[in-house]
Amino acid sequence: MNEKADAWQMELTQITWDVDTLLNGYDLTTLNQKPGPEQWSPMQVVHHLVLVNRSYFPIFDQLIEQRYKAPLLGKIPFYGRKLGELILSANQKPARIKTFSPWEPGNSLHDKELQQAFVDTQHRLSAYLQELEPYFNRGLMIASPANRWLVYPLDTAIDIIIAHEKRHCKQLKSLLASEK
Repeated sequence: MNEKADAWQMELTQITWDVDTLLNGYDLTTLNQKPGPEQWSPMQVVHHLVLVNRSYFPIFDQLIEQRYKAPLLGKIPFYGRKLGELILSANQKPARIKTFSPWEPGNSLHDKELQQAFVDTQHRLSAYLQELEPYFNRGLMIASPANRWLVYPLDTAIDIIIAHEKRHCKQLKSLLASEK
């Protein structure tokens, strides 16, 4: 595996461990409690991460099966690279970002099965990193699963996913620190 993919694997493993360990320290009542009307509960944050990550899986499958149709805007590499950099930069800042509706977590109370779904999704994402290795460092453009007008390189998509997870991991730690 290349160095970049190895680094992604290590970061993904660390995030998975951090989130799983963090959630194990609290009961479901605490994990489902929203700190405010317009804020997500810790379990809604986890649900959001599962929704976002799983939304990329069909794209990854199509790439692996070599049946992915590159988006039209992907034919303008400068546009995709700049847009990817912008999205990545936004995910590296602590500010709240409005999410796309397909990635909105449900309002229902969640149980520990969601925690296992998160871990399973992380393991699947890790497996995809290995399967997608031949496609990294090639400037291959993909469309965001939430909006076909948002295109960026595959490598940047992985960077975005990791940065997004790190941002929400910090959010979880902050939400749960206020519970102690």
